[in-house]
Amino acid sequence: MGYREYLPHPALQSYIDAYWTLRVGEEAHPYAHRILPDCCADIIYNMGTTEESLLVGTMTTFRDTTRQAGSSAIGIRFKPGSIGAFYKLDLKEATNQALPYEDKQLAEIIHQRKDVKRKLDNYFLKKLHTPYLPIIAVMNDISAYKGQLSVADLISRHAMSERKLERIFKQYTGVSIKGMIRLVRFTNVLHTIKNNNGTNLTSIAYAAGYYDQAHLCNEVKSFTGLTPAQL
Repeated sequence: MGYREYLPHPALQSYIDAYWTLRVGEEAHPYAHRILPDCCADIIYNMGTTEESLLVGTMTTFRDTTRQAGSSAIGIRFKPGSIGAFYKLDLKEATNQALPYEDKQLAEIIHQRKDVKRKLDNYFLKKLHTPYLPIIAVMNDISAYKGQLSVADLISRHAMSERKLERIFKQYTGVSIKGMIRLVRFTNVLHTIKNNNGTNLTSIAYAAGYYDQAHLCNEVKSFTGLTPAQL
């Protein structure tokens, strides 16, 4: 199995996290893996035994998937809330879903298989119709504080009502504002656990804003189906 990521053009990096490719060799065994929540939304083109294009919404739990020998995929992973800078979509119905989605121009670029990264950059630079979205500034704040901000903090910092925050988060991410704060905190602590050099879980839990080690373990289990020791 081969997986690679490519950074988009600098002018797109506030909106697109990465372009990525995945290939399973013709002689390989089926590749089973568990996808964990990352706060992002993707447009994915699956090729090989199954040809399909999908919109994958924000995930709030893990998903197990298997890719067959000879299959491949190309994906565009959008930063949280940023897909709305390119597409007029309401992501409420896409949470934890992989829905059929058609963008004929994008599909044409993907299936050409040549110079795809440059063509994707050009396509999305031209398609960037809403460079400023209020949700992006709020998401940047949540990310900078690693999910350790309250809704009240965000209301004060961004001069928005809770009702407006809730509406834009549901529209552009498919999850509530509190749900996104929780996801961001989890993705940060997941990185800490995976790169842990001996710090005990209780210290990690307190540093990440959890009540205690049990709270941390419950969150990890909820999002990954695993214990911290199994990650």
